Amino acid sequence: MAIIGVLDPLMAAAGTPLRVRLRPVLEPADSRSVEECGALSVGSAGTVDRGEADGALCLFEGSLYNGDELARRFGLSGPIDGADLVLRGYKQLGTELWPLLRGDFVVLVWDGGTGTGAVARDQLGGRALYLHRRGGVVAFATELAPLVELLPSRPPPDDVSVAHWLLPSVIPEERTLFAGIEEVPPATFLALGADGAQAQRYWAPRFQQQRGLSLSQASEQAGELLTRAVERRAGEVDASAILLSGGIDSASIAGVSCGCLPEERQPRRAYSAVFPDHPEIDEGSLIAAVAAHNGLAATAIEIEPGGLLAAATSYIETWQTPPPTPNLSFLRPLLDRAAADGVRVLQDGEGGDALFWYSTPLLAERLRRGRLLSAWSLAGRFPEYGVPTTWRTRVDKLRLWGRSRDFSPAPQSWLAVDPALLAASEAEPVAEGPAWWVAKVAGVFGPGSRMAHDTTRRNGALSGIEPRHPLLDVDLIEGVLSFPPELAFERRFNRPVLRQAVEGLVPDEARLRPYKSNFDPVIVAGMDADLPLVEALLLRPGAQIGAYTDSDALAAHIAAPPQPLSARRAWAMSLWYLATMECWLRLQAGEEALPSDALTSIGTPGYSFSSL
Repeated sequence: MAIIGVLDPLMAAAGTPLRVRLRPVLEPADSRSVEECGALSVGSAGTVDRGEADGALCLFEGSLYNGDELARRFGLSGPIDGADLVLRGYKQLGTELWPLLRGDFVVLVWDGGTGTGAVARDQLGGRALYLHRRGGVVAFATELAPLVELLPSRPPPDDVSVAHWLLPSVIPEERTLFAGIEEVPPATFLALGADGAQAQRYWAPRFQQQRGLSLSQASEQAGELLTRAVERRAGEVDASAILLSGGIDSASIAGVSCGCLPEERQPRRAYSAVFPDHPEIDEGSLIAAVAAHNGLAATAIEIEPGGLLAAATSYIETWQTPPPTPNLSFLRPLLDRAAADGVRVLQDGEGGDALFWYSTPLLAERLRRGRLLSAWSLAGRFPEYGVPTTWRTRVDKLRLWGRSRDFSPAPQSWLAVDPALLAASEAEPVAEGPAWWVAKVAGVFGPGSRMAHDTTRRNGALSGIEPRHPLLDVDLIEGVLSFPPELAFERRFNRPVLRQAVEGLVPDEARLRPYKSNFDPVIVAGMDADLPLVEALLLRPGAQIGAYTDSDALAAHIAAPPQPLSARRAWAMSLWYLATMECWLRLQAGEEALPSDALTSIGTPGYSFSSL
């Protein structure tokens, strides 16, 4: 699904080619008619709600989770779709409507009478929005691929973004891998009119603290907010399921879905990946326990190592961007299986780490303010993970976290780019508050959240499934951000607030598990199996990646994997970023993303399904 538009306020000659190309771009996707609305030409493909009233048009892509609440507020009754509801609200409230919406969406509103309108993106980036400006003409779309196709010529790679991808480090906000194509940040709307498209942020979290709140009180509030978040995202019973691991986040979603929702809205299926060849990280028994506790029929996939790059190819070709994580080799067949079972909505536990984790900058802040006893106490409340807390471990924590730390990625000998490309200015904080709270907000609303939304949405769409993330819920996030930060520190385990909130809903073997699995062995084994393909791809004469790398240093890097597991994972991930970028660059150059002759260097990994 997509919304694609061209805003040409001056009806200039520069806008004519784009307006002409709009219909051919949409037609292959079974599009609706392109609508000419004065300075705005707009069309949609796939499932996009459309509303019209009194000369105003609204297109709504995505899911609105508080539609019933808004309908009551606006005095409406009976079933009403997202576009009609937003159009009514926009007429009453204008841009003050945007902070009231809860969902994963991009919405366009255009008033033909005034020649003005807006395009808004949800607060967390559940749906994407991209734009291209040239000669006073603005082209925009909710995915990269149709926007790239709309432009008269394919934009060249953005060297800054490519360099950051390869390092890897966070691509600067608003940039994309295509030069001249911007990403509109979440919680932002574009005011459309005679001046083109002006970006304005419409929402940010505010620093508010519930001082003196106990762990039990915070857990009770979190449980209520989580239940509402899950209920808002529940699909039809036979068409919804849980993407389940043995971790507390997805287990909490399963427990709340099956223990708190009315029976007619409870999911009946769960889908998981198991790794019996790596017993130290395999969560099969925990998944089975959570599924049995909640009456879920659990289907698990077990896959042989390898196939990471081959699985990424369809993603790159479809979405015109590489996937940031190497999990499609098992996730794609698992999602295909869920779709074949009739699943259309898949809830997961994305976002739980960032939201319920402890904020380590709190320790440094306590020291800076001279609160030495408080800092000493906090240093003794970090999760132990099998290492008992002593005065020595407290001192180690104070040394590690009691000062500001530089998390910039280390330079790579094989990366041959102008250092200025990596010297991007630091992004402005999303919100204002104490340093520990700003860091927490950055973790929840930063690039990781957008990546989770973009990657899971695109992965799901390849199989016809809509992923939904109850832990990435605006109201839940605002509530948790107001809790005293000390409550997130607990010796026994991480995320104590969430664990107490789901007591009785999640079996204790999963709820009280003191650590989470580290899937490094799976990533390393997968890249080891793909290594002949990586070598064939990156070391061949004329490789596109050569414009950004030193060939001799790169060959040495590929040939010398380190032995400690953590270092070997970093090596494996560096190969992933290099190889996926080579595939993407090849596609931009008009070549096959993955050369067919290179695929002969490896076999196709097999997989099997089982019931847990």
